[in-house]
Parts: sequence; C-alpha cells; structure tokens
Amino acid sequence: MAHRSEADLLAERDLILAAQRDRAAFAPLYERYVDQIFAYALTLTQNRELAEDVTAATFARAIEELPRFEWRGVPYSAWLYRVAANLVARDRRRPGWIELNPQIGDGAPGPEDAAVSGDRAAEVRAAVAALPGDQRQAVLLRFGGELRNREIAEIMGRSEGAVKLLTFRALTTLRRRLGAPLPAERTGRREESAGDR
Repeated sequence: MAHRSEADLLAERDLILAAQRDRAAFAPLYERYVDQIFAYALTLTQNRELAEDVTAATFARAIEELPRFEWRGVPYSAWLYRVAANLVARDRRRPGWIELNPQIGDGAPGPEDAAVSGDRAAEVRAAVAALPGDQRQAVLLRFGGELRNREIAEIMGRSEGAVKLLTFRALTTLRRRLGAPLPAERTGRREESAGDR
C-alpha cells in the first residue's frame, strides 16, 4: 500500500461522510481495510481465530462509532489500527489465552524451502514479540500497516519524534537479535573492502 496523496485522503473523507449518511455506504471502507486489520491483529495475537474476532470487533466498533467519527486528515485505517490494538491489549489482560504458532501455508516451493523460510519467519516474529510493547506497536504499524510516522503518532498518542525513536530502537534491537549488521557496521565493511582493492 503506497502512502496516500491529498486527493486520496479527500476521497476517503467523502467515503466516510457518505457512510455517516447511509451505513450501507460503509462497504467500500470495510473492503479497503479488512485484510490489513486482520493481518495486523494476526501479527499481534499469533492466533488466527482471535485475529478474526478482533477484526470483527474492530469493524463492529467502526460501524457503532461512525456517526461520531471526526475526520482528521489521516487515513481511516489509523483509527482502525488503534481500535484493533486496544482490543488486543484488553484481551491480553484477560486470562485464558493460548497462543498458537502459525502454520506454514500451502503454495510453498518445497518442504526444505518452507522449513528454512518458516524458521526465519518464526525467528523474526519471536524477535518482534520480544520487543517492548511500544516499540513492537510502532514497528508493526510502520512495516505491517505501512503507515507514516505522523499517522502512527496519532494512533499511539505520541509525538512523531517519539515514534521515530521507538522505531529506531526497535530496529537496532532486531538487527542485533537477528544477526544483521547495523548501518555503521555495513559502512565500515564497505570502506574496508574498498581499501582492499
């Protein structure tokens, strides 16, 4: 999903206004965002059934709050992501959850490739899950939700600078945990290999 132009945002505002006048007009907004919200909820919960429940509850809340929704010049998804995150956080405070590891889906090239890819994906998911909550949310919204820092700041109730710092710290931690070189290390390696020539 590419970042939205001003024209795209105005068109979305018009969709919201139409849905506020007639709830049947909410369908295009639902179709636009349901897969994104489900993917976000699945990443947060690691449980397909729970992610489906969170997605359904998010859109039920969206319909319920539609008459009171105020346009603020950011994609509607920013509000939906915040609702989904709040629902997951609320559910996590309740006991009785069993988190299941996601299974490798059909269509994988081969068992060996699927195993390696699945192991790496599980390693990345585990590293993201181990991040502090605010860093994890910033990374998921930035890379999973493809939102801009301004939109993430609104969802999280933080400044853009705080979101940038959270994302930087999270990426630094992930690079270390996953064995990826830090930017300064990559630069140093390039300079060394250039000096060897």
